[in-house]
Amino acid sequence: MEIAWFTDTWLPTRDGVVTSLLSFKKILEKEHNIYIFAPGEENKQDNNIFYYKSKPFSKYPDYRIPPIYSIFSKRTFNIIKRIKPDIIHSHSPGILGTSAVISSYKFNIPLLFTYHTFVEDSVYLLFSNEKMQEIAKRLFYKWLKWYFRRCSCVIVPSLYTKRRLENFASNIRVISTGIDIDRFRNADGEKIRKEYEDKKLILHVGRIVKEKNIDIIIDAAPYIIKKMDAIFIIVGEGPAKKELIEKVRRRGLEKYFVFTGFVNDDELPCYYKASDVFVFPSTYETQGIVAFEAMASGVPIVAARAKAIPNFIRDGYNGYLFNPYDARELAEKVLMAMDDQNKKIIVKNAMEFVKRYSIEKMAEKLVEVYEEWKR
Repeated sequence: MEIAWFTDTWLPTRDGVVTSLLSFKKILEKEHNIYIFAPGEENKQDNNIFYYKSKPFSKYPDYRIPPIYSIFSKRTFNIIKRIKPDIIHSHSPGILGTSAVISSYKFNIPLLFTYHTFVEDSVYLLFSNEKMQEIAKRLFYKWLKWYFRRCSCVIVPSLYTKRRLENFASNIRVISTGIDIDRFRNADGEKIRKEYEDKKLILHVGRIVKEKNIDIIIDAAPYIIKKMDAIFIIVGEGPAKKELIEKVRRRGLEKYFVFTGFVNDDELPCYYKASDVFVFPSTYETQGIVAFEAMASGVPIVAARAKAIPNFIRDGYNGYLFNPYDARELAEKVLMAMDDQNKKIIVKNAMEFVKRYSIEKMAEKLVEVYEEWKR
């Protein structure tokens, strides 16, 4: 098949959407042609990737936004005429996602859309005023209804997300992002562990933004370090990083926190493998890919009882859940994950559970949907 993906997020930015696209791309390209329309520094083509000149978003410079007029770009239409896709698959309702809608309509090509992110939870990046935030959310919901009506099928990564969208869209399919299980299961964390001697390592991986709720790890830290010699490793980048580092400094916790910044793909599995507990306090997730990576690594996970996360993590069975606004409960669950007599069973259950979400199995499900709708 010839498959055109439209995304408003792409390399070098790394987030859940990009991780998902890269994972599926690696498998699908073995048998199909994937063409990617994405923001970049200039209009150019790099193999099957078509970049659109865009400017960094001032509130979050890692993200780039093409000009609105690019929605009707003749360049896009000419590329679509040339590659003749069987399916157009949008991964964002933004500028390039809107180009996907127009291209689908103009050339009568089925449009699929994956709803990766609760975008409405990020409106604070646009407006600081709460009333304006509420107005923005209402307008976004209207936009989503319009957008979904143009789609042959809407794909979501979890049952929770499907239920959230049932008032907006019909024909919703659940296909989670799969992971390369061997990549995480077979990693070697010894080099990283040696850097921290005999300390317990508590890990968080992800974008450093407000909605990831990383603050609560700092709030929980004093309860944990009273009980054990621990280091909190925060892997990732984002606009909230400076604020969190300052909060750590104000609390006098500098020697207990390490902010690594961005970690490359080769090193990332090693951080999981080196850690004693993975903490995932996000209140934002449609799925939570990093939770799957932690489970595949054999690391006990302590995650927020929020949004889609309880679809995948059962408290006391394959992980631990906590109230995302209760730092003391987070600390208790971290300590439990360290010392629980059932820890080996919970880790075993997690590693068995995540096998259902191998990238190969999820890619197969995605291809089945493409086959169903291709023109």
